Amino acid sequence: MKKMMTAGLLAAMLCLTGCSTGTVQNSDNSAELEEQSKADSSDGMTVHAEEGVDESYVETLKAYFTAIEKKDIEGFRKAMYPPYLEAYNAYLEKQGKTPEENFEQLCSRFDEDGYESWTLTELNVSYYPEEKVDLDDFFEAFTEAGIFDEALVEKCKTEAEEIRDVQFSLQALYSGDEEPVTVVNGNEIMMVKTADGTYLFG
Repeated sequence: MKKMMTAGLLAAMLCLTGCSTGTVQNSDNSAELEEQSKADSSDGMTVHAEEGVDESYVETLKAYFTAIEKKDIEGFRKAMYPPYLEAYNAYLEKQGKTPEENFEQLCSRFDEDGYESWTLTELNVSYYPEEKVDLDDFFEAFTEAGIFDEALVEKCKTEAEEIRDVQFSLQALYSGDEEPVTVVNGNEIMMVKTADGTYLFG
């Protein structure tokens, strides 16, 4: 990932990130996320994944956005990489912001004047081209921002079976409208697969 792109990715991820308080257990989340995704399928979010994208990334990303739509901070927390979650909580405290405030802001990011509510109707998922991804730049950007330290970087690299830059687009239907509109188009988010589950970095 080029330096200019890394800065943009960091900004995009920070605006999409919210965290929960409390102790985070690094336990297998794949079954929970899959069940949550199945339970939410009746709500109408259609998922389109590019051929070859690992299903665990798709299920985790869907669970993440479902939790945002439902304002479910616990469901949201389950999708987050636990060491990152703890580090981001500490970062928020230094900024004078609580995890709950941050999550509330995240949940309202699709709000528009004149509309009482919205629902996410479509999620499109693909991999960002691997040749354009530089993990060292990714970790460096978060270290420079004061979220990661060297110990966390090494922990991530040691625990990770795979780290992928995932690209996604979202459509939402606003109350009273007849057709959904694109609310996110081609954003990136870094995801990690470990022995304990598949998670998001932000």
